[in-house]
Amino acid sequence: MLKSLPVQLVLCLIVAFVVGDYFNIELIRWAFTISCLLKEILMTVLPVVIFSYIFAAMLSFEKKAPLLIVCILSMVVLSNGTAALLSYSAGLLALPYLITADSAHLSNMAVDVITPIFNISIPKLIAPDKTLILGITAGLIFSFLNKPQINKFALKFRENVTVVLQKWFIPFLPLYVFGFVLKMHHEGVLTMLFKNYGQVFLLGCLLIILYLSALYFIASNFNYKKFLAYLKEMMPAGLTGFSTMSSAATMPFTLNATEKNLEDREYADLVIPSTVNIHLIGDSLMIPLTALSILLLSGHALPSLEHYLIFVGYYCLAKFSCAAIPGGGVIVIIPVVQSHLGLSAEMSSLLATLYILQDPIFTMSNVMGNGVFAILSQKICRSIGVLKPKAT
Repeated sequence: MLKSLPVQLVLCLIVAFVVGDYFNIELIRWAFTISCLLKEILMTVLPVVIFSYIFAAMLSFEKKAPLLIVCILSMVVLSNGTAALLSYSAGLLALPYLITADSAHLSNMAVDVITPIFNISIPKLIAPDKTLILGITAGLIFSFLNKPQINKFALKFRENVTVVLQKWFIPFLPLYVFGFVLKMHHEGVLTMLFKNYGQVFLLGCLLIILYLSALYFIASNFNYKKFLAYLKEMMPAGLTGFSTMSSAATMPFTLNATEKNLEDREYADLVIPSTVNIHLIGDSLMIPLTALSILLLSGHALPSLEHYLIFVGYYCLAKFSCAAIPGGGVIVIIPVVQSHLGLSAEMSSLLATLYILQDPIFTMSNVMGNGVFAILSQKICRSIGVLKPKAT
């Protein structure tokens, strides 16, 4: 049980709350310094992680009907982007009432501002956002060149990067979080955030339920019996995703349920494996909402629509490079929320913690979202002539 990442993060939070006040300033500064060092290492290797996953993801499409692939990728971007914009709309309407000006003011009442003992800046060869574009471009080019050795290299490269993440970064994630958590607890931010975040969590759950229900209702052509039948078929896969916290591990169940809902095994076999790690409705609804709530609780204003649209663009690209590991959905988003939403390193660390603690719900909603995406994308592709109409 102690090997579970969410359990380890919960223990970090408990230690910070219960005994954090007994830590002297120097000990907190050392813990924060270690966290900063781990963050610097992560930001240095992150471009490699992003490139390996996005390159392999693009190659996975190979030369299977180029127009069909373009349509599926476009719909993935549109779906993720729509969910992120819905999250922003819900945030604008509800967060100012859930997070009062008084709580945001109190969250900034620091006793002492904690600074690291020393700073280490590791040179970055390429920015994460440029890596996204490079990975997509290279992946699309090589997918049409049909070079088996390149495909083999891409899969091996991604596999090696995953092993490095699993063995050399994920085990240190609680330590990475702990320093930031201690700092925020000492400065008075953490207590106020968790006091207010429960309402944000409930808002996010309601948003997920309503949005997925609406999508399934649309997919069923507003037929209530068909709507219930789709949900009944997908629910076991969703519950499996809740327990495994991995859309990839749940894929056989998702694929089986989707085949039954679609009655088209060929299309299900294409769309589910291709989009399992890039079409993430739960993430797209809750990561932005959580980030916006953290901004408000830290005394910052919500971004303008223009500013947020830029974030959504980079966010949708970053989702093509999500690693299939615990916390992988948020790791690649860290530079995006820092650059385009203005979250500090401490806020990003808290975002990662909250994400992992809620990962079962996110994964379940991602799996349910993948099931309905397959139905809707098939309908759209048939309506525009990219897929052959269903035989009668």
